[in-house]
Amino acid sequence: MEKLKFPRLPNFRTLFRAHFVSGLLILIPLGVILWMLSGFMRFLWSLQELLPYSLREGVLGEGHPLAFLLKFALTAVLAIALAFIISLLGWVSQQYLGQKLLEAVSDVIQRIPVVRSVYGALDQMLRAFGSGGGQQFSRVVYLEYPRQGVWTLGFVTGSARAAQIPEGCLNVFVPTSPNPTSGFYLIVPESQVRDAKMGVEDAFRTILSLGVAQPQSAEKRKG
Repeated sequence: MEKLKFPRLPNFRTLFRAHFVSGLLILIPLGVILWMLSGFMRFLWSLQELLPYSLREGVLGEGHPLAFLLKFALTAVLAIALAFIISLLGWVSQQYLGQKLLEAVSDVIQRIPVVRSVYGALDQMLRAFGSGGGQQFSRVVYLEYPRQGVWTLGFVTGSARAAQIPEGCLNVFVPTSPNPTSGFYLIVPESQVRDAKMGVEDAFRTILSLGVAQPQSAEKRKG
């Protein structure tokens, strides 16, 4: 049985110059996730302040032997309840009456200056990036942007239809990296794009990792 050979650790200077950025790209996403989770937990923990003062001081007070366990259990229950409420809201939004109610709310917001522009942009963006949002992007392409000789990934959202635009043009969204929720909307001739031959998830994974996580080739996937 072949013995495992552990690679020799390089000196600090070589380690810093060659691998600092790679380690940073691993640490940043994990740090963002931990920051979001800690903020969410702090929010749930703060909801205990809504309980009556007598209950908080008598049962959940610091002097009670089971205070921490009770607080933790209460936070877990609140987290489950919040997840249920959010899921229920998503289910209601798919029903006929829920859709009509959301349309009415959206119609009211659309009548408010400035707010309607922000709401409309956010609504379309979240629909694109949300569950099943990959359907908003018909395919992933490569295109030369911001100049010839420099290639980037783009998502085709459909054919460009306007009297002032020549036929055969595509609506393409070019996301920024590592934050794909912002980017550029381009109208590009079909002849100037190349099919990337990858799925939307693979493309987002590549963008989020700054190109570190490359999608597997078709040959490797078959193997």
